[in-house]
Amino acid sequence: MRHRKQRSKLSMQTARRDATVRNMVKSLIQYQRIEMTLGRAKVVKRLADNVMHMTKTDSVVSRRKAYDLLQDRDLVMKLFKEIGPLFKNRSSGYTRILTIGTRKGDGAQMAFLELTDRAVIEKLSKKTKKGKEEAKADKSEAVEEVIKSEKKDAKHDESKTKHISKAKLTPEEEKSREKVRSEEKKMSDSKQGFMKNIRGLFRKRGDF
Repeated sequence: MRHRKQRSKLSMQTARRDATVRNMVKSLIQYQRIEMTLGRAKVVKRLADNVMHMTKTDSVVSRRKAYDLLQDRDLVMKLFKEIGPLFKNRSSGYTRILTIGTRKGDGAQMAFLELTDRAVIEKLSKKTKKGKEEAKADKSEAVEEVIKSEKKDAKHDESKTKHISKAKLTPEEEKSREKVRSEEKKMSDSKQGFMKNIRGLFRKRGDF
């Protein structure tokens, strides 16, 4: 027998209903305010209040119970470190339902489910965003100028080293280099002459 136990099936099977309710509790912990139908909000509120009540005692047992429901370590950390301290002076009433109106498609009653004490999320104004973007642009320009100056210094150093290396050559090294160059020229001239002779032979025979 039911004996004053509130049960709402939400037109779903048990496994699907449990999964949807848990996912809604996760999104409530993450965003602190979610929108849904009034019937779902009443069901999600019960589980959300039970989860919030676990933060009254920050222990290993309570964290494991919360993890069994949420199955997410990051959300459990956020629940006990950020959201839990907001409800130190409360023993109940961790969430509330605010009705909005009806939905256009099917006329269902919509509502907001939110935490009664929410953490303040700082939103940057447009001016501060522009200031940060300008500061980033200035930093990037300064970095580019530094890189360009470093490249110029490196090129200047390379040219200096080249001039120094040329000036430091001994006469024996210059002679050896000239010999190598002359031998290379002779080899190239001999190859060209050989090719010319072969072409002349083929032309005499009438092949080309």
